[in-house]
Amino acid sequence: MPAVFNTLRFQLFTINHFAVTVGELLITIGVLGAGYKFMQFIKKNIILHRYIRSKKEEKQRLKMPNTKNFTFSYVQTAQVNSPAIYGIKNPIIFLPNNMKFSDKEFNYIAFHELTHYQKGDTLLTFLLELLTCFYWWNPLLIVFKKQMDKIIELRVDNELLKVFTPDQCIEYMECLLKVKKEQHKKPKSLLAMPHFFNKNIFELRANKILNFSPIKTTNKFICLVTILLSFGSLFFIIEPKSVDSQTQATTFEIEGKKEENFLIKQADGTFDLYMDNEFTGTINDIDEFPDADKLNIYYPDEVEH
Repeated sequence: MPAVFNTLRFQLFTINHFAVTVGELLITIGVLGAGYKFMQFIKKNIILHRYIRSKKEEKQRLKMPNTKNFTFSYVQTAQVNSPAIYGIKNPIIFLPNNMKFSDKEFNYIAFHELTHYQKGDTLLTFLLELLTCFYWWNPLLIVFKKQMDKIIELRVDNELLKVFTPDQCIEYMECLLKVKKEQHKKPKSLLAMPHFFNKNIFELRANKILNFSPIKTTNKFICLVTILLSFGSLFFIIEPKSVDSQTQATTFEIEGKKEENFLIKQADGTFDLYMDNEFTGTINDIDEFPDADKLNIYYPDEVEH
């Protein structure tokens, strides 16, 4: 794309005899922005870890719907406005202290958050936040993150639907609705964790849960082929090919005219170039002649003059 390339090479100003182009300015802004975002990311996690150490953690052992026992920690705090889980190795669940949950509601909340952990969503969320630091300038990443939030939520609900009875599905939905109503009453704080009760997908989740029908798992073979094709496409670059009229007037096609265009190797190591069966000139260094390997090379006694 010559227009874009020329725009990026356009010189804006000079600093101490150093010319600054549009492309260099954009790269500088991108790097500085990424550095700022990354420092904010580190700062947020450091503050969060310090806050966790300053709070008294409650230990709980829970039997998950898939019959596995799980021991986890949870903290009630005013610094979150909805339940959330944090931690890649030792997960901890944050519960807003302005919400009162019954034992059954607490179990449903724990089921939901621990399923996120078991499916690797805490690690995935961490990596997405890290990715955002470096690609903060790309608006498509925002769209991608929103879609990933939707996929994450639907997957967790789907896992629970596989083991919940219809009555449990209704109770689970009632618990989610309670959290949904309460979370807007309190503004987010610096320590608010990424939660999974996004209003844009809540209705979709509710319809799926109340239909009591888990989504069928995608065929692993189809999923693998799709991923391979997606990454494989990065190794191929499709470019348009065209030759302008001026170039066509001063050049010739080798492939279609091999008999009329050829080289004659002389005893002194030079090559005589013939175009359309007419002598054109002498080539001293054959390595500097483009596409010489596509021409037939003869010796003087092999050609009739």
